[in-house]
Order: sequence, then C-alpha cells, then structure tokens
Amino acid sequence: MSNTLSGSEAADRRNNWESFKILLETDSDELFSESDGKGWTARLTDVVKLAVSVEDTGIGIPLPAQHRVFTPFMQADSSTSRTYGGTGIGLSISRCLIELMGGEIGFISRPGIGSTFSFTALFKVGQAGAEGDSDLLRGARLPTHFKGMKALVLDGNPVRSVVTKYHLQRFGIEVDSITSSKVALSMLNGMDGFPAEGCSVKDGIDMVLIEKDAWGPGTGLLFPSQVRVGLFPRGPFLQSKGLLKMILLATSLTLEETQKAKAAGFAETVILKPLRASMLAVCLQLALGFCNRREHLREPLKVSSPLSNVLSGKSILVVDDNIVNRRVAAGALKKYGANVICTDSGKSAISMLRQPHNFNACFMDVQMPEMDGFEATRQIRAAELANMECTSNGGETLVTNNRWHVPILAMTADVIQATHEECLRCGMDGYVSKPFEEEQLYKALAPFFDKESLVR
Repeated sequence: MSNTLSGSEAADRRNNWESFKILLETDSDELFSESDGKGWTARLTDVVKLAVSVEDTGIGIPLPAQHRVFTPFMQADSSTSRTYGGTGIGLSISRCLIELMGGEIGFISRPGIGSTFSFTALFKVGQAGAEGDSDLLRGARLPTHFKGMKALVLDGNPVRSVVTKYHLQRFGIEVDSITSSKVALSMLNGMDGFPAEGCSVKDGIDMVLIEKDAWGPGTGLLFPSQVRVGLFPRGPFLQSKGLLKMILLATSLTLEETQKAKAAGFAETVILKPLRASMLAVCLQLALGFCNRREHLREPLKVSSPLSNVLSGKSILVVDDNIVNRRVAAGALKKYGANVICTDSGKSAISMLRQPHNFNACFMDVQMPEMDGFEATRQIRAAELANMECTSNGGETLVTNNRWHVPILAMTADVIQATHEECLRCGMDGYVSKPFEEEQLYKALAPFFDKESLVR
C-alpha cells in the first residue's frame, strides 16, 4: 500500500496521508471566531480558496500529449485502432468554469502510474444555520424506508470503505466494514472466527456491498460465488428469509465484468460511483426488491409525444465506451418506449449488426478506443453492401433490395462541421449531439420510421 489517500501509487506524491493529517489537525480558531452566538465568521477574510485534487491509477498521459489535454476532443492517439480514448470536451469546459470562479487547474501525469488533476476555486464563507441549510443538514430529503436495515461493506481500501459506510448511514442503515477477505468469508459461510473484532452487527444482515476492486483489480467480482460454496442458514449473519443480497460497487464496469458479476450471484443492479444519495437510494430499492412495493416508488412517468409514437416498440442499439453515456442515452430512449441494447465498442457493434439482426436503428459514439465510430460504420456498411440483392437491366446493375440498411446516427458532443461531414462520408445517416433533446431526436429518427421507409 502506498502512502496516498487512495492507497495506490499516485502521480502527485504530495497528496499523501501526512499532508492530509496536517489539514485535519489545523485548529479552526486560527481562521474563524464566534460572533453574536449565531454562527462563525471569518476573522481574517470572508473568502476561502478551496483546493481539490482528483487522482487516478490509469495509464497516465504520454508526455508529448500533455500540453494538449485542455484542447477540446484531443486524442493522445488519433488512430482508429487506438487503445484508449481522449479528453472529449469536459476538461476544456472545466478550465473555463474554474477560471470564472477565480481559480486555476493543472495536472501531474506519470505514464504507467496515472494522473492527478488539481484545481482551486474561491468561495465566500457562509454562516452555519443560515436560511436554507437546516433541511440539508438534517437530511430531511433522504429516504426513510431503509432505516433499521443492516449492511456489511467489504473493501480492502479503508478510505473507500469509510466513504461507502458514511453514505449508507445517512439512510439510517447500521453498517460495519471488513477489509479482510478471509474474515468476510469466514463470517458469511458460518465458520469459526466471527463476529470479527469491532463488528457490531450481530443479529443478521440485509445486504452485503462489495467493492469490485476490493483486494486488487476485479477481485471482488467472484466473492459471492465463494460465499455460496459454504453457505449455511445457521450463520448469524444471514437473513432468516433467504440468502444474502450481494450488491456490487464499481467505478466502471465492462460487459465482460457485468457477465462475471451476474454469474457469481450479484444482484442485477450495480451501484456506480461516485456515490450520490438519490442514485444510491434508487439502486438499493431495485436491488432489494422495493420496486414491487407501491409505497416505496412512484408509478413511472408516462410520456405522450410524437417521439414516443416514433420510438414505441423499436429496437435501438446504443454504442459508447463510457458506461455513464450509455445509461443516459438508454434512459432517454426508453422514456419514449424504445427497447434499448447497449454495447461498449465498435467491434461489438459490428458483430451485433451482422445480418440478420432485429435492430431498427443504431446510435454510434464517434470517439471510442480500439475502433472509433467512423470505422465501425464503414465496416457495417461494407457488410450490408455485400448482402444487397441486385438485378441487371441492360447491363446496368440495380439495387432491388436493401432492407438490411440500418440507420446509424452519430452520437457526440463534438458539433463542428468537419465532424458532421466525416459522419456522412463514412456512411452514417444522421447526427445527434449530446445530451439528447426531444425535438432533435424526433427530427433525426422520424424520416426512417414512417410507414414508407420503415426499416424492417
């Protein structure tokens, strides 16, 4: 374990436990003094400079590309066979916002280690108890139907475990955490060695939340299958009404990892990080089966619009290497009655659109690792061309049946004219910018789904 906040070697060695402890030990009296008993006011200044660092343990940014990371849609490797994607437009927007807030943004990146991005921003000092704060501080808007439930968090990273525990406790859930996989297996399999030292949950638990990378990359994926090998109903940590509900926590998840998790016995609902109260509540409701109880979830919103008439019952393929983008796109399309299947790569899209298939349309991200949307579309069109039914009329070849031509719409935040022209050159039928808007979706899809030009 490295002496960093994440427990892994980081690009910026200054972000370590020693530096963090200095901040924790700083006496608030050095900065604030009490005034008139209503709150705290700044003694030296009414402005605070907030410094934020975000570190990852990825491949890092190649040195020749580091000076371009704040350029919109920069690719460290511009080839269609690149292994990793680029920056998109997020960093460029972030720099603009941070500068508007009187701050600066920068980064340190070490190839093979990862990157640490840091920024500052200026904020005015607020007063505790100010109007509008009370409801937030009391957590009045948090769900109450998890109160009294018991959970076990399994994660070898103590910092990460504390964060998960905090969010669950906000819902009134009694939580304990275990960092050792051996101890966790011993407890859950009903063997000797429980309760663990410091563990307060003694009357059975309702759920076990397991970090995907609990003891190393992907190590948490197979944990439920190890538990079920020796699972006995006599164990005090098991529900009396059935087997434990195992829920996966992950920052990201590939299709292969999703399949492994399902085969191992995880709940179908995965809790994606960073954790947010509203999303965490929905995920727990789904995983624990609360969706079948009307008192816990409202009836789904029924949408009536021209777009719902266009999309209702249609099978749509969404292709994007970013899981968040896939979920947002799928949610927008499902809202109008479409049946949506997602995949994370151009190669997978080619396989799924191999004839015959049942898709009525495809939304294709432009920038993806390994194979971008342009190349994937070219190969799909080449396969369609090879399967066209043609006839000869006086020596002239005529296409008589092209029913397998699936509409492919580019899906990207890059709205420059050159990108639009490249989409058309490679065989795409249209262009939809992210995030989706109803009017834009309707204009893009309606020409393909009317009675005369229906794909199938």
